[in-house]
Amino acid sequence: MRPLLPRLVMAGLLVTCATACAGGGDAADGDTATGGTSVSSPPATGDPGPDTDEDTDTAAGSDAWHGADGFSSPTGIAFGPDGAVYVSNWSAGTVERIAADGTRTTYAEGLGSPAGLAVDAEGDLYVADYTRDVVVRVSAPGEVSEFAAGFHTPTGINFDPDGNLLVTNRASDEIVRVAPDGGAEVIAQGLHTPVGVAANAGGEIFVSNYVGGELSRVTPDGTVETFSTDFDGLGVGLVVTGNDELFAVDRAAGEIKRVDPDGSTEAVLGGLNSPVALGVDAAGLLATATWGDATLYAVPLG
Repeated sequence: MRPLLPRLVMAGLLVTCATACAGGGDAADGDTATGGTSVSSPPATGDPGPDTDEDTDTAAGSDAWHGADGFSSPTGIAFGPDGAVYVSNWSAGTVERIAADGTRTTYAEGLGSPAGLAVDAEGDLYVADYTRDVVVRVSAPGEVSEFAAGFHTPTGINFDPDGNLLVTNRASDEIVRVAPDGGAEVIAQGLHTPVGVAANAGGEIFVSNYVGGELSRVTPDGTVETFSTDFDGLGVGLVVTGNDELFAVDRAAGEIKRVDPDGSTEAVLGGLNSPVALGVDAAGLLATATWGDATLYAVPLG
């Protein structure tokens, strides 16, 4: 694997198999991260599954990248326009920021269970707070305000080409579209525990369903159809790149997959320990975060 963003890689940031620090959730649903620390599975994604001890060595080579150790059940990733990377710490109720020079700070705290992340054109960060049924906006370090409320366990979020925020309502099997002024409307129903969402330039919306491992497509007229069943178990991570390529985490298989226009898939990175989060920068570079070993990885695309 190649390092994530050469401008972000710095001495001392090679993989050390970071252990997750459980800061919340139901211990009865716990899984054991590399290193033996018990962490709780996020209701947002379901049970991340058993550790893939043999496969983990494939991904966790010395050239894998992460901001620092000690992530707490990383669930969402987003890139800022300045090259910073944001990571949601589900168990700790925080969002961490890794600057372009590698400096890591806590950007937002006191959240319930932060899941999906998204950044708008102005650089403001949006966070789906799963346990509080709200989406919050973080306009500067520590400046957290409510953006929209009334959700049903919001999980994955992403912006569409028109600047509206798409939100998965996991508990009610819906996709909600939130306008920049906070006005919300349901645009798709009848999904199967949706946890990830992304839109392409043509107005098609793609949805990761946790139940059944099915990737759905929502057409511009609101029709919901099956797009791909080529997954063992999907998670929050679902992105469309700047050139309209679709990528998704196959959490259960420990892979990141490219999804072609016909719904077929190709693994671009494997051997991961329960990948949940997935983000993409403006240049099309992907990054994933693994629930099982609390590590960030670059995803090689060629």
